[in-house]
Amino acid sequence: MPLLFHAFSTAKHFYVFDANTNSVISVSGEQHAALSQIEQGRETQENLVVLRELQAKGFCREANIERIHNPNTDVMAAHLEKKIQQIIIQVTQRCNLRCDYCAYSGLYKNRTHSPKSMSFETAKRAIDMALSHSEDTKIFIISFFGGEPLLELPLIKKCVEYIKRQAPNRNILYSMTTNGTLLTPEVYGYLSDNNFNIAISLDGPKQIHDMSRKYPNGKGSYDTIMENIKAIQAQYPKSCDKLRFNAVLSPEADESCLPKLFKSDDVLSYYNHNATTVSDVYIDNPVSYSDAFSLCFDRELCKLLLSMLGKLEKENVSVLFSTRETTIKQEYNRLIKIPRINPVCHPGGPCLAGAMRPFVNVEGILFPCERVSENSQLMAIGDLDHGFDFEKVRTVMNPGQVTEEQCKKCWVINHCTLCAAYSDDLTGLSKRVRLSNCRKARSRYEETLKILCFLKEAGYAFAN
Repeated sequence: MPLLFHAFSTAKHFYVFDANTNSVISVSGEQHAALSQIEQGRETQENLVVLRELQAKGFCREANIERIHNPNTDVMAAHLEKKIQQIIIQVTQRCNLRCDYCAYSGLYKNRTHSPKSMSFETAKRAIDMALSHSEDTKIFIISFFGGEPLLELPLIKKCVEYIKRQAPNRNILYSMTTNGTLLTPEVYGYLSDNNFNIAISLDGPKQIHDMSRKYPNGKGSYDTIMENIKAIQAQYPKSCDKLRFNAVLSPEADESCLPKLFKSDDVLSYYNHNATTVSDVYIDNPVSYSDAFSLCFDRELCKLLLSMLGKLEKENVSVLFSTRETTIKQEYNRLIKIPRINPVCHPGGPCLAGAMRPFVNVEGILFPCERVSENSQLMAIGDLDHGFDFEKVRTVMNPGQVTEEQCKKCWVINHCTLCAAYSDDLTGLSKRVRLSNCRKARSRYEETLKILCFLKEAGYAFAN
């Protein structure tokens, strides 16, 4: 049976993460060195003595994993029947922009631009399916997706009116991500009146945003978006309750912009912001950020940690890290609440495919979410005519089975972030594709552990 532990260190202390008990243990430098060598396959007599001392205390013992199986698979049917939490409806595959790193740009295997839009009849069927399969969900979310969804605003309005008639007593929220070029005050007013939360894709100042987010003729979209935002803010002073911005940090962006992004603009600083990096899923050429950008990113993260410790005013932290503090706290709670490894388990990562946020494309085909490929045979888990294909859903929820032997020996098994999209070769689950992403998943969780330990060392009090 495997030993699932990982030795790591911060600037001050040495630790070992014991996956079997989901514990972080402080160790001496000598213990850390011995455990690191065992991880590398160097089981000398001296190293094994150190290991046995820890095992006598209940740590770093062999993990009894008999089978890789996602236990949520056993309740999947019940969730798909009445507990769907959100539905994402692709009203169009058209877009009025041609952003460089968009999933529709042609660089990805997800999807491509097309003139297709959803018919109202298909939209009604998607809504009917969603409402009937979410009866046990108290607050249900309906998201409209593109392309650029506001190109189909008349269809969205018809959908909203249809939902009001079909479910007058349901607590329903709406959401939309838009490029902002068509979000005039009139459009915003309608969306706000109908309980929409709106995310606008904006990458930063004009010179950064226009680098990637362009019209088909190559002209940048920043000026159009800012005209709309200023007009909305003037007419709707409380628009920050409904509007937020999402920035994609382009590999080509000047790393010096990260600390001041959005802060120098009085209009944009009024709203909440979030940031993501360019997606590295379903792309042949991996996305690469410069060392300078990575160093700047780490520096901003360090400033966030100092602000959490009360050593730095929050105003000195990049607004793009505004949601990172919540994520760090969530990771700590997961660390202390996840039970020890069971004989039947599955790497973390997969959701309740189709029950969390099913995606319906313009043709009425069902997918686990909007992030997977529309060109994948595996990810097409049903359609509006026949409902969900339970066998496909089970496969999508168990991507670890394709790398079962490797997963049984992996210390990050409970905290893995690799869903089926990271194993998908467009025909099915691929062992090669999944293994190519494993190192990054381990590295990310090791970084999380270091952050949590740094905060604890400095006296940060996590709320349980």
